[in-house]
Amino acid sequence: MSWIQDLYQTYEACAGAVGVSLDGQDKMLLPIGHTLLKTSVEIHIRSDGTFVDASRDRGQGISICAPCTDDSEGRTANVSPHPLFDQVKYVAGDYNAFTGFPNRRHYTMYIENLKAWCASKYSHPKVTAVYSYVKKGTVLRDLIDVGVFTPEELRNTKQEGDKAKLTIDKVGIRFAVAIEGDLENRVWMDKTVQEKHIQYVSSMEGKHGMCYASGKMLALTENHPKKINSRAASAKLISSNAKENDNNNFVYRGRFHNAHQVVAVSYEASQKAHQALRWLISTRGYGCDTQAIVAWGVDKASQVPSFHEDSYGIYESEIESDADKLIEAGNQTFIDYARLLNAALLSSGNVNRLRAHARDIAVMATDATTDRTGRMSITYYRRLGENEYLERVVNWHSTCKWYQPFSKDKDGKYKPGYFIGAPSFDRIIDAVLGRKRSQTDANYDKQKKAARERLLHCVFDGERIPRDMVNAAIHRASNPLALEKTDAKGAAERWRGWEQVLCAACAMVKRYYHDYKEEEFEVVLEDQRTDRDYLYGRLLAVADRIESAARYKQGTAKDDARATNAIRYMNAFSQRPFRTWNMLFTQQLNPYIQQLNGAGWYLNQIESIKALFNVGEYESDSPLDGKYLLGFFAQRQALRQRQGENNKGTNGGEIK
Repeated sequence: MSWIQDLYQTYEACAGAVGVSLDGQDKMLLPIGHTLLKTSVEIHIRSDGTFVDASRDRGQGISICAPCTDDSEGRTANVSPHPLFDQVKYVAGDYNAFTGFPNRRHYTMYIENLKAWCASKYSHPKVTAVYSYVKKGTVLRDLIDVGVFTPEELRNTKQEGDKAKLTIDKVGIRFAVAIEGDLENRVWMDKTVQEKHIQYVSSMEGKHGMCYASGKMLALTENHPKKINSRAASAKLISSNAKENDNNNFVYRGRFHNAHQVVAVSYEASQKAHQALRWLISTRGYGCDTQAIVAWGVDKASQVPSFHEDSYGIYESEIESDADKLIEAGNQTFIDYARLLNAALLSSGNVNRLRAHARDIAVMATDATTDRTGRMSITYYRRLGENEYLERVVNWHSTCKWYQPFSKDKDGKYKPGYFIGAPSFDRIIDAVLGRKRSQTDANYDKQKKAARERLLHCVFDGERIPRDMVNAAIHRASNPLALEKTDAKGAAERWRGWEQVLCAACAMVKRYYHDYKEEEFEVVLEDQRTDRDYLYGRLLAVADRIESAARYKQGTAKDDARATNAIRYMNAFSQRPFRTWNMLFTQQLNPYIQQLNGAGWYLNQIESIKALFNVGEYESDSPLDGKYLLGFFAQRQALRQRQGENNKGTNGGEIK
């Protein structure tokens, strides 16, 4: 039960944020006894319950903070009205007359419950006004009169399973009450109404017992909230189905007599824990389909450095002051943001940012069943001290780093060049699985969710990066033509997809050798490394540069975006390097060597690389492993930097 205790503690620590709406109530920390209700119709009435006007949101409507009961919060197919705001079928007393569909006990139960609230000492003038209006049973007639609904619309149906349902069945209704001297007529925004409802619900406490979450003797509940994750709205974390199945002894299988013998959670603890989790997911959740992953400071739910972004993104969001950020200048073209994270997050060497990392940070992943209406499970949960959390994030970014192309900035444009750091989870998954083929690709979503959890274990549990994911990324990076965007105008756009996959794959390969072989690779060119695979990657990069340089010399700028022969044969090269290299060098590169007047500097580079092979390894035609990608990129980057220096006149070498 540690997760529910942590969420309960978080809610208690964030009491000052309860009911505070900065950007819509759908992302607000809700008071207990309240839920989110999507509404499209707003009815304006006077304090005596007289109808004034109504309007309808023709878009998606808005989600409001609506009072709820223990039963209505977790309702599925059962008739259980919310106390104040609800759907048309509950609020409209003339529902049957205008639609021809019986609403059975929906309106009767709604009006009886609202009457009981108004009769209690916890009533409120605005609640009384709503009751005075809805008891007249004229809601739909009034909405038709002002044009919110048409008579035809009230009879339109849609098929849900084997039953026909009205299209307006689930349209939510909210009320605005004009009271003299009260500037806030929106009832759902009135905190005094919320407080009265909490007091009213608390006065009707049920059976008491020991709450496993809080450790106190409190009123227990068997109905727990849903709508924790908006993409899995009806799924519940805790559900006993006791009322439906207990008589048949199905749920407990003879082990228990009732739900309280399994686990006892109070209404207060359940409400606070679920409200806290819903708020955390809506404001900082990392989502995919019905899966949500979130990390937060348990004490005050304070923001914590992200675990799933790339190194640049985390550094930029963590360091608020531009004066603290490293500004790119001089010869420092490629900034190692993974290294800077150490100082930014752990405050090492930075006396101005020393912190006593005493907080506990929780990391949670939840997911729902495929129908989004059943069980929601916690698939991952860890509680770490802040220092431990930050150290593990920094370790991941230090051991899984490589050159990474920038993502889009706030203006939607790509920043040129690279930074050094770990790729984001999403970029790693793109390198492993490819891009999603359609918005409704359920199989892809399933694989992506599994991959995200596996990466969580790598970051926080110290698990080794999965071999199958690394191999998949290597395979995709070795097939650049499959990632080419042929309709792009420039070379950068044409090959951006491949560059992103290549850089992510290199980072994963680097982490793989750290995990499995305890071998470290530098992100810069290691010109004395004698690994066969690394050296063959360097040869491929030189071949690529020879052709590119020859094209540039000939002034064929329009052809610059085309793949070089080295890139075209990259997949074959990775499988049979010796045979493919001989073909490239003797046949494909010869014309370009001639255009470069013999390309003496490049040929010297090739010979110096070949001299590093151990005896017999150059002639081996066995497939290459992921190290060839590291050698290819490091050599390619070294040649690019050298060309840049020559273009500035800082080096007299032969790059022509």
